[in-house]
Amino acid sequence: MIPYLGIDVVDINFNRTGAIRESVNRKYDLLDSETGKRFSDEHSPAPAPIRPFTWTAFGRQEIAALRSFIDARRGKALPFWLPSYQWDLTLAEDLAAGSAIATVQWVRYAQQMFGLTGARRHVALWQLGIGTYQFHEITAATDPGNGLTETLQLSPAAGGDQAAATTVISFLKYCRLA
Repeated sequence: MIPYLGIDVVDINFNRTGAIRESVNRKYDLLDSETGKRFSDEHSPAPAPIRPFTWTAFGRQEIAALRSFIDARRGKALPFWLPSYQWDLTLAEDLAAGSAIATVQWVRYAQQMFGLTGARRHVALWQLGIGTYQFHEITAATDPGNGLTETLQLSPAAGGDQAAATTVISFLKYCRLA
């Protein structure tokens, strides 16, 4: 496991057998005057998904590593980061080493995902086939309005060159065991 912001990042990819079950939780207040239309007021601009994960271990060594991870969490007591292991954002152009500005394909990140909450601000970048992670916090997001790209400010700056065609950008989910 790799630490990020003092919290372990789980680098064990989970099983993807069958359909992915995901539920969405969204906090909101129902505004009801009981004499007219009902309105709702959301607490955040985007919902938070909940997804169960299945990890399979083969052999005594993998089983021991998985058990030590679960025991170290002490149930819900200690959180951990878990990459989504999917292309949540896609680089629109290569990211040079030392650059703190990433240009990504437009997905309305600045408008809908970079809200007032801290969710979806921590990302893991890695090259396909290499498997070494870089962790970043997105500190600012701008949408130039062209409908093609958005720019993200990363902290810290990129530690190495990231090719747009082979770089996976996954959101880091802040998790606790059930």
